[in-house]
Amino acid sequence: MPALGDTEVREALAEMCEGRRSFAELREAARTGELLERLRRRLTPEQSRLLAQMAPERVALARGRQARVRYEPGQAPFVASRLQDFFGMREGPRVAGGRAALVLQLLAPNQRPVQVTTDLAGFWSRHYPRVRRELSRRYPRHAWPEDPLQI
Repeated sequence: MPALGDTEVREALAEMCEGRRSFAELREAARTGELLERLRRRLTPEQSRLLAQMAPERVALARGRQARVRYEPGQAPFVASRLQDFFGMREGPRVAGGRAALVLQLLAPNQRPVQVTTDLAGFWSRHYPRVRRELSRRYPRHAWPEDPLQI
């Protein structure tokens, strides 16, 4: 993989500026992922395939939902999704060819994290019973099975 550094990012930003008349237009282009797309175009097809395999944009969860993987400087890659999306999973998704576990932000129905972990099996056995009691009181219309692995 080629190292895409400051020089390549500056070049891609300069390309993005062409034809735009305001910072608002540039911000909107950045928000839609145009900068990332311009950097991806610098890769060969083989490099693009390797990037998608090692650092996927999305991962599949047990109940069919796709979660966006977030890669932020200085942090381990993570996904945030509703706790129910992980029912039936003994372990969380992995990246880097299966070598790195993603940090999982397990969200309550109000979209706030109830647990942040890389050890999903440990969460189910040690913490889920307490979390289940709390959430079933707060959100009685949602299903909170005793055994979340048997879904």
